[in-house]
Amino acid sequence: LAIYRRVVKAQKAKLSESARSRSQQGEERENRSSNFEDGASSEREEWSYSQYLFGLIGYAIGLGNVWRFCYVIARDGGAAALLAYMICFVFIATPLFMYEMIIGQYLALSALPAWVAIRPRWIGLGLSQFLMTFIVQSYYIMVVGYTIPYIVGSCEEPLPWLEDSETYWFSTILGMRGVSSGFQWKLVASYVLLATIIWASIAFGKDLLSKVTYVTVVAPVLLVVILVVRTAMLPGAGAGVLYYIGKFEASKLADLNVWARALSQCMFSLSPGFGTAITMSSYTRKTEDLYKTAIVVSTVNTMFAVIAGFAIFAMIGNIAQSEGEDVATVASRGGQGLAFIVIASAMPTFNEAANAMSVMFFVMLFTLGLDSAFAWAETLTATVEDLLLQRGIKRPTWQVSLVVCIGVFLVGLPYTTAKGNLILDVVDNFIGSNFLLYVCFFESVVIIFDFGYRRLEHALAEATGKRTLFPKYQCYFSFYFAIPVVCLGLFLYQVYSNITEGYLPGYPRIEVAGWILLAICLAVSLLGLWKCGKGTLPALDNTGRGPRRSVGGDGDNEEERGGFHGAGSSVELISCNDSHSHSVRASEA
Repeated sequence: LAIYRRVVKAQKAKLSESARSRSQQGEERENRSSNFEDGASSEREEWSYSQYLFGLIGYAIGLGNVWRFCYVIARDGGAAALLAYMICFVFIATPLFMYEMIIGQYLALSALPAWVAIRPRWIGLGLSQFLMTFIVQSYYIMVVGYTIPYIVGSCEEPLPWLEDSETYWFSTILGMRGVSSGFQWKLVASYVLLATIIWASIAFGKDLLSKVTYVTVVAPVLLVVILVVRTAMLPGAGAGVLYYIGKFEASKLADLNVWARALSQCMFSLSPGFGTAITMSSYTRKTEDLYKTAIVVSTVNTMFAVIAGFAIFAMIGNIAQSEGEDVATVASRGGQGLAFIVIASAMPTFNEAANAMSVMFFVMLFTLGLDSAFAWAETLTATVEDLLLQRGIKRPTWQVSLVVCIGVFLVGLPYTTAKGNLILDVVDNFIGSNFLLYVCFFESVVIIFDFGYRRLEHALAEATGKRTLFPKYQCYFSFYFAIPVVCLGLFLYQVYSNITEGYLPGYPRIEVAGWILLAICLAVSLLGLWKCGKGTLPALDNTGRGPRRSVGGDGDNEEERGGFHGAGSSVELISCNDSHSHSVRASEA
């Protein structure tokens, strides 16, 4: 009985201590953002899990999942390219995306203030990320806007591009082969409409945005299922699908260009590096399991691209049969031309359902693009709001988002001109592809040296109570080697290719403008490197199992890497595992 009483007493003491430890962790997690930057995020809205999950899925699944993914697979050996894509997705894109999510939840700050909180010298990374997102948003809205004239045209009988889909695209929509070289008013109207929709969705809070996102995420999924079923009935569909999944050119895996395009598609699809995952995760609940969420988002993103590929290649197979050409020849017409020329020309093959299928396809593209545009607009707006709050300025969200959307609209007007599509293509190459790879490399270096793998594990465990990064050795490999080395290598490779081969030889002025934009973004990323101040992250103990609270409440990033903590400092060590939670008072000599 005496032994039993001692056991019960010890267990009660342990439970009481565990409760106090969890309470301290909760208080610290609640107040962390205000400790970082003068309370910049103390009034942040909070998303439910479904709002957060649908927002991330909508952000990840974009237009590139339909036309760009299929083009990469068709060009680089079918199933062999799909294998290269999967490897890059597992080892590079998904881990980096997950790390951004963890940082956002841990700091409860948007991207730019988050990098400053890690260490002030990384303000240039945050500014360049903001600038890149702003530029990409300006032309991405135009890409989505291309679908609006096609949606309207799909309601006409017969379809307006029926005679010559290529001429309709280049002359009627883009105006590249017309007499006028100024603004194309159809595109201007589309741009204004989209900018207004985006502003209205962001301006009135997260609840409205989440309701819109539910529709724009679910609708494309339903539409792509309908398209897969219907296109499977087309003559020649089997040949297209067989080319998609049945052709495996193993020799392609030895080609560096295949891996470069596969990785580029991964980064373009899941879109780490923009700071959007950080910003969106800063609004999520502090106990959400981000490891599970990242896996779900990545899986859904890949599955959507693969399933959409069946519909696209079924239509390509049908076109190849009707034109008497090889599937490879038709499939090689990639990029925007795949959607607005090749697929548009396939709509009459649906006979009486041509108009309905055309509406479905272009509405699907519209909603896919809208989700990503929402996410980037939210990233820009949240960053500006956080910066204003740090300076004691509070403005309604509708005002901040209005200024941001007007700025994006003005910057994006050149894309509505006759040469706008050429400008868009160059800017996408130099900023949306090349600079994105550089930012991913830069970001990975900052996470490695100033945030640390142990802190990532602690932040995840703090939210879930038990989960850690798994599988361990794959995470080590991705964190310390694959992400930084591959992103830097591909960035240098693409810049070298653009220098030696040129990107748009027929339009040197537009290409020079692309180089200038890239140089400006690179210069901005280096701002603040001379700053020597410490970040405001709370330090970890030597085991990496919990935050190390210093007397002054100000942590040193060096301590996370096992550096010397200073003489005579008194610390409290807190484990983040509930089953081993304990409080230890210690003195260091």
